[in-house]
Amino acid sequence: MTRQSFYNSSADWEVTVYYESDRDNAGEILHSLDIAGCDDETYFLAMDNLEHGARNSGLTFSNMKTRESIIVLSKTTSRKEFANTWFHELIHCAIHIATALGLDYQGETMAYIGGDLAMAMQPAAARLMCPHCPDLHHERLV
Repeated sequence: MTRQSFYNSSADWEVTVYYESDRDNAGEILHSLDIAGCDDETYFLAMDNLEHGARNSGLTFSNMKTRESIIVLSKTTSRKEFANTWFHELIHCAIHIATALGLDYQGETMAYIGGDLAMAMQPAAARLMCPHCPDLHHERLV
């Protein structure tokens, strides 16, 4: 599993992403969700997915008050499935941010938020979509 944390300055928002999560990482992820104030429904969904080793799944929890999101991307069965799960959760995160900021979902600002998230996540996502491609930007992942 890879953990990435970044700050989106345009939205004043902290994001933590867990890539290729599985049951071995359940404790760390569930602890992070708990600290972030995760609601019971999302917490138990995450617990169920992680403990059963669900593939091609993900979830996004956002705390609107503290302006932070946690994105969990499970291990996937193909690069195509990773791209689908990544994009799906990225959209959830962008919607959560837009909702908290009172933005129009059809406006340009919403698209920019999604683009900002995609650019921040690109180094890790690129390795998972094409493991043989060089990391051209050399961003450091935690």
